[in-house]
Amino acid sequence: MNLPIILVVGPPRSGTTLLGNLLDLHPEFSTIIEPYYIWDRHFRNSSHDQMSEKDASEPVRRQIRGSFGRYLADIGAERVVDKSPRNSLKIPFIRAVFPEAHFVIILRDPRDTILSIRRQWESVGAAFTTRRHKKLLKERFIIYRRWLAQRPTWRLRLQSVFFELGPPQNWLKGNFLNRIRWQRPFGWGPRFAGWQDVIDRVSLLQFNAYQWVHCARGIIDNLPRLPEARVFTLKYEDLIAAPELWLRRLFSFLGTDLPPSYFETAPPIWADNSQKWPHAFSAEELKTIGPIISRELMALGYEKDESWYQRM
Repeated sequence: MNLPIILVVGPPRSGTTLLGNLLDLHPEFSTIIEPYYIWDRHFRNSSHDQMSEKDASEPVRRQIRGSFGRYLADIGAERVVDKSPRNSLKIPFIRAVFPEAHFVIILRDPRDTILSIRRQWESVGAAFTTRRHKKLLKERFIIYRRWLAQRPTWRLRLQSVFFELGPPQNWLKGNFLNRIRWQRPFGWGPRFAGWQDVIDRVSLLQFNAYQWVHCARGIIDNLPRLPEARVFTLKYEDLIAAPELWLRRLFSFLGTDLPPSYFETAPPIWADNSQKWPHAFSAEELKTIGPIISRELMALGYEKDESWYQRM
């Protein structure tokens, strides 16, 4: 039986959350924010997040499809939307699990994306690597509360908590999921294959650039393999500049219309939330990430050549 699922796919900090929330406002759709506890239930101890169709065994397919099916029954929506940046690294796996899925690909200037990824590492990491400061403990509590609020049903909240905590023997040691995933006190975002050989020999900014590159490459390499009629691609910069135009196109692609009074309840869409990187990065920082991201950056049409960092 077909399961009506829409996958919003893009590198982290590329507008996937904004797009997932915008789709969630439509009465036909319900969005789950990053349900890794569904996708990774059989892969909790995997060393990275990249997956192929070979990983989609029958028990794995049955578990994932069953979880999304139960969610639809619980929530009473017609279609479910999944928003998970990690899915950039596992498109062939997703395709094997959900051959009927529609894909909405959102891309953003990688320099703005990497800037935002670094800020996420710095802000969230501070709250989780410092234990004693009361302000940081409060920030950690706020992060956890926001994290749970993203789970729209109690079933999903319990699933995510138990998946995060792991078996009881881990609790006293503090070996919760993030620490297990990153083999260190803190890490954030998708883990590409071979990340362990990179993270300790480059700067944080360069590692964030590698995170973006592998996610972008996962999309670029697999996009031609997806059925054209089931893929909608847009850029974050276009969406924030003309949201009504692009949302009408998106809903038309999904076979529905923009609801009346839709923008009265829509979250803020800041048209100027782009091109932050020229003022935020130093010339030296740009030179350190330029060679890492230029090939994919040019493939996506954000620059014509490598002079954007070489002339700095």
